[in-house]
Amino acid sequence: MAAGRNLVKMAGIVLFVTLFSINSFAFDKDAQSGDDPYGYSSSYSDKTGIPQWGINILYGEKGFGGSSQYYFNAWENTDLFVGLSFSSVSDDREFTEYDLYGNSFTPDKVNRVFMVPFTLGLKHSLFRDEIDGSIRPTVSAGITPTMVLMNPYSKSYFAALGYFTTSYAMGGYVGVGMDFNQNENLAYSFNISYHYLPVIGKEVMSLENRPIKNLGGLQFTIGVNLLK
Repeated sequence: MAAGRNLVKMAGIVLFVTLFSINSFAFDKDAQSGDDPYGYSSSYSDKTGIPQWGINILYGEKGFGGSSQYYFNAWENTDLFVGLSFSSVSDDREFTEYDLYGNSFTPDKVNRVFMVPFTLGLKHSLFRDEIDGSIRPTVSAGITPTMVLMNPYSKSYFAALGYFTTSYAMGGYVGVGMDFNQNENLAYSFNISYHYLPVIGKEVMSLENRPIKNLGGLQFTIGVNLLK
């Protein structure tokens, strides 16, 4: 619960910064003469670099990991993309304790859990004609069939790699974000998304007799986009 509240607070801070950034970079085009007053040339501002590859790190209510996407231009200001992620999964009810010798352990933990979501989605750039400079607000949505991997916590990390069992989840997500164009070939991106991923296969358990029903939740993503 505490982790969830912290994520909500972080989301509020990020949304505030996002709105402030939009206000700072948006201005009346009629006031322009020559170069963008914020340091971006008007010739660059008119260009519409389309992301081809995206590489990200992600942190969410269920864990931490990385992802990559490939983009195809669908129509003006909108891209179709496919993505693959890998992240750890933890149960909200987990907590860490320490023995007399300072060794940490998680009571009742039976499995290490990881998930590999495959994403098919759409990403749309907002206000392209109204906002000049390097900022591009975005919205996105997609479906995320997911493979879930579990191995026994009773074995050491590397010894357990040969004992994976699998399950599956299926759902989708919606998100908002910002792309910051660094130059014609590179952009930085930040996204906040909410994922709904109910388990549809074998029960997924990190803690004994406590199955995880939904692998989704709030997620933050920071990455770089390689532009065409």
